[in-house]
Order: sequence, then structure tokens, then C-alpha cells
Amino acid sequence: MGKFVIRRVAQAILVIITAMLLIFLALFALGDPFASSGDKTVPPDTQAALRAKFGLDKPLPVQFLVYLKNMFTGDFGIDFDQRRQVSDMLSQAIPATVRLTVVAILLDILIGVLAGIIAAVWRYSFWDVLVTLLTTFAIGIPVFVIGLSLRANVSGELFFPTVPRSAFGDQPFWLIEVLLPAFTLAVADAAFVARLMRGSMLEVLRADYIRTARAKGLSERTVIGKHALRNSIIPVVTYLGIGIGALLGGAIITETIFQYPGVGLLLYKSILNNNNPVIMAITAFGVIVFVAISLMIDILYAYLDPRIRLS
Repeated sequence: MGKFVIRRVAQAILVIITAMLLIFLALFALGDPFASSGDKTVPPDTQAALRAKFGLDKPLPVQFLVYLKNMFTGDFGIDFDQRRQVSDMLSQAIPATVRLTVVAILLDILIGVLAGIIAAVWRYSFWDVLVTLLTTFAIGIPVFVIGLSLRANVSGELFFPTVPRSAFGDQPFWLIEVLLPAFTLAVADAAFVARLMRGSMLEVLRADYIRTARAKGLSERTVIGKHALRNSIIPVVTYLGIGIGALLGGAIITETIFQYPGVGLLLYKSILNNNNPVIMAITAFGVIVFVAISLMIDILYAYLDPRIRLS
């Protein structure tokens, strides 16, 4: 087990460094953020001073090594626009994205797992057909369509009649800031979780040990809740684990639609302003989170199934 963990950790570090190198080259080697472009004219002396201030006058390999060293100490540099520490900007955006991610994942579990169980237990029934139709429809709708529709049509007075409909910003904080964007993120994921849960549950319900449990006289609730659910939910946990990594990296479309002050909105504004240090930091954060969660899932699987350690 120890050798497996060491090998996976080394692979994860190599993936992170390689991804950082590619992103760094794309941002800093293929373009000059301080060069004159369009209506913006920057004098050569000013360009040279800005490059020296942000360390872009050094050779590219040196720039990358310095960035890696600073990154592992929590220093992501200074943004081009406001001359603020990028780490301070991330410290404000990351907690908001974490909150949004937690609510979205809870909605995925509540809606997706429950719908998948219902569809599998009552296979070929009205409920199974309904879940299949709704999930197919939900998976096919683009996220931005869902977000724009919710923002345009769902108002606070639906839940609080005393809240005015005229101003979007006057609606309750939890409705605007968390619930609507979280639901937007959860729609497609919950539909996929429901389909995945249904297929996994149907496979488990055909297993011999389920028939044995029923033959022993156990109630259907015990068979489903204690035996079938525990084994059929493993693929769902894997999918949700990867989904957490993706959401923590920043749901840029949803956060932009709702102007949610998270990592995704910060990334969108940084792209518009060619703010490379912030783009680099957010991308690095997303890569690290995604790789770290994938590593934990691999280690957990190896612990549960010794055969994986030999792969």
C-alpha cells in the first residue's frame, strides 16, 4: 500500500508541474501583456518598467521556477490591474465558491440519488419512465440556459410575498447568492447521478446476495437501504468526487450569470482584462484541487480493493 501511495503522489506532482508549465507558457510566453494593442499605446520605457516590476524581464525558465517556488509558499504574485496580492483575491473568492459547491453537491445527492433509487426499485413503472424523461431533458439543456431562465423568471416573491419583484438585488440573500446558482449547477449533475444510480442499483439488485437477503425474510426496506444502496452508491461517490474538484475550480458560466463573487466570476473578469497573474493562480488552484481529489479517490479505491494496488 505504501509503494502505491508514493507512486500515485509522485504522478500527481508530475501532473501538476506539467500543467503549470503549459499554462505558464500559454499566458506569458505566447504574448506580452504590456505590449501596445488596439487603442492602447504603451511607451517602450513603460513596457520595460512594467516587465521589470512583475519579473517578466528574466529568462522564461527562471520565471517559471520562481513562480513555482512562490506558489508553494502561497505567493501568487500581484495582479496587473489593482496591484493587489493575488492570494488576497483568492482568499475572498474561494470561500464563496466552496459554499456554492457544497450546496450544489447536496442538491445532487438529494435529487439524483433519490430519483435513481426510485427508478431502479420501481423499474418500468410510471416513476421510472418519468425519471428517465426528466433526466434526459435536464442533461440536454445547456447550463447558461438554465441560469438565465432562473435569473429572469424566479423571484423572491415566489417564496416571500413581501419581497419586491422589481429589483433583482432586493431578493433574499440565500436565494440569489446560493440557491439559484447552486440549483443551476446541480440540474445536469443530478440528472447524471440519477441515471448512474439507477444503472448501478439495477445491477446490484440482480446480485446473489440480494436474493439471499430476501430469502432470509428481510424487509424490502432493509434490503434496499442496508445492502443494495451501500454497494450501488460507489460509482456515484466517484463521480461526485470528481465533480467537487471541477466545481471548486470555478463554475465560470454560472457565477458570471448570477454575478456570484466566487472563483469563476474572478476568472471571467481576469480574462477580460488580460490579468495573467490572476488567471494563472485560479488555473493552478483548479488543477491542484482536481488532482488532489483524484489522488484521494485512487488511494481510497486501493484501500477498498487490493487488486488496484497491483495496477
